[in-house]
Amino acid sequence: MSTARNFQTEVLNLLIQIPEGRVTTYGELARALTGSVRAARAVGQAVARNPQPITIPCHRVVRSTGEVGEYGGGVAMKIQLLRAEGVEIAGGKVVDFEHKVFRFEDEQEQLRFLTDRMFGKLTTWLRILGYDTLYAADIPLSRDQEDEDNALAAFAAREGRILLTRDKNLVTSAIRKGVHCVLIKTDGVLDQLQELLQHHVPITLEPVPERCSECNARIRKVAARESALLRHNRYVPQDMIGTWEFWVCDRCGRIYWEGSHWRDIRERLKRLNGNEDCRSDGE
Repeated sequence: MSTARNFQTEVLNLLIQIPEGRVTTYGELARALTGSVRAARAVGQAVARNPQPITIPCHRVVRSTGEVGEYGGGVAMKIQLLRAEGVEIAGGKVVDFEHKVFRFEDEQEQLRFLTDRMFGKLTTWLRILGYDTLYAADIPLSRDQEDEDNALAAFAAREGRILLTRDKNLVTSAIRKGVHCVLIKTDGVLDQLQELLQHHVPITLEPVPERCSECNARIRKVAARESALLRHNRYVPQDMIGTWEFWVCDRCGRIYWEGSHWRDIRERLKRLNGNEDCRSDGE
């Protein structure tokens, strides 16, 4: 199955989860799939190719402004379908929009981060812990320092992300925009995680197979029928296929399993949970 078809399937699977009487947005769909609203346009294209309208309720997807937006069967039909499900529409918009929006994860509970260019390793570890974490170097921004700082602060504000940086000027810019940010002072990744806890950022120090440490997309468990996918990747322990559980990132193709590296991370995090000094680890 191609990456494009995987993406299409994932979008359709999310559409089925939208309950009757609720709506979601293209941005929320993109966030659930990739960790960012930047894929909203691609999501819109995938929704437009829905092969089973109504059965797969793409009429429940509206614009981020609350406007009903387009629909293959026409806007009037979309409004009719939504009203039949109890969604009130007035002036082409969803009434009480904020309370009608269905989010695929509780935004009040789920921590989401944006890290500056100094924190590549911290980014990886936060993803290993299951947190939606975007890395500044992966976001197309101006390389002018002042412009980049403003853009990062604006991006964090727009997506409700906690900004992690060691740049005091960036902190100042972010605070002006109402962004929750943490000024990190240490170098080692375990010390940096400890700093987050000291700043009362309630991270859980337990690795979970939820996000790709490379690209931040959600990962999924590899099904038994997909053994060829595992055998195709030579870095996968071939003798463990059929015995261990594996996960795959459909965006970048990376395969994951709970091997020695995973156990090493867990042990080091246990030491951090015990408040031991981890600076000798050379991270």
